[in-house]
Amino acid sequence: MEIENIKKISEELKEGATLSFYSSKKWYTKIIPFFSQEVKGENPPVHVALCLNVNREKNSCEFYLSENGFSNGKYIRVKIVKFNDHLFFSGITDEELWLADRLNNYSDIILKNLKTPLTAEQIQLGIKDAKSQIGKKYNYLQFFFAAEFFEKILPKFILKKLGKSKQHICSMHILHCYKKMGVIKQIPSGITSPNELIKLDIFE
Repeated sequence: MEIENIKKISEELKEGATLSFYSSKKWYTKIIPFFSQEVKGENPPVHVALCLNVNREKNSCEFYLSENGFSNGKYIRVKIVKFNDHLFFSGITDEELWLADRLNNYSDIILKNLKTPLTAEQIQLGIKDAKSQIGKKYNYLQFFFAAEFFEKILPKFILKKLGKSKQHICSMHILHCYKKMGVIKQIPSGITSPNELIKLDIFE
């Protein structure tokens, strides 16, 4: 990953921000753009995750990453540390180190801060929801039917039903948390892909 992007995340990350991740060395990420509502010429993210409980110190930035991916719902501490003028993701526990290794293998990570800062109450609501999502199963049906091809041919009532499922893909996981925090009033009908999520008008 380009050091500038890690530096921006370390210095500018705010509560409730979304991080969007772009291609990694993992083989399965190569197929994800097909399911990301890709517009010709765009480079859609392969994953998105929510940032909460942000804490900065002199040489580090710490936060918790709430996500629902192929390894199901997670809420894990992430640290960005500086060593010999280089910034990188790190951790202490096995789970944190597993996540840090994953993050360090993405080709790019883009920060999307919310336009309106969260209140202390909203942050606590977000943390509560994020913890409740730990271990929740990833919704592979949402993943497959998020593809623009299927969205055009499937009846809207099926997409609407899939969108209301209690099991989510990464972008739907974030939307449901945003609703519980009061960031959005309604979740868009159907399935919102990672590429559609980061285009919402709630971000800077």
